[in-house]
Amino acid sequence: MTTIPDNAFDNLLENAVTKLVQEKLELLLREEIKNYISTEHQGPRTSLNGNYSRTYQTRYGTIDALQVPRDRKGYFQTRLFQPYQRREGWLEEAIIHMYKGGMSTREVAKFIESMFGTQYSPTT
Repeated sequence: MTTIPDNAFDNLLENAVTKLVQEKLELLLREEIKNYISTEHQGPRTSLNGNYSRTYQTRYGTIDALQVPRDRKGYFQTRLFQPYQRREGWLEEAIIHMYKGGMSTREVAKFIESMFGTQYSPTT
C-alpha cells in the first residue's frame, strides 16, 4: 500500500480546487461575453478578439493565468470583477474585521503573508 505524505496531498488538493475554480470562472467569462455580444451590446458591431491573462487571488488559491475574453472594440467589461481588481472581495472584508477587532496593520500584514505566502506591506 502506498501512502501520500500529508503536505503532498494538501498541495494536490489545493491545485485541483484552484484548477476547478479557474475552469468555472473562465466558463462564466466566455458565456458572459457571448451574451454581451449577442444581446446586450448597443452601438457599433463588435466581435470576439481573443483573451488576455491575469492573476487573480481567490479564497481557494491564486490563479496565475486566468483567461479573460475581450471584444474587438474594447467595450466588454465582465461583471465578475472590476477592471483592475486582483483579489476577491472577501479578503478586504476580512482585513477590515481584523482591524476592527484590534489587530495592528503590521499584524494583519503578517497574517496575510502567512496565509498566502506573499508579502504585503502594512499600507496595502
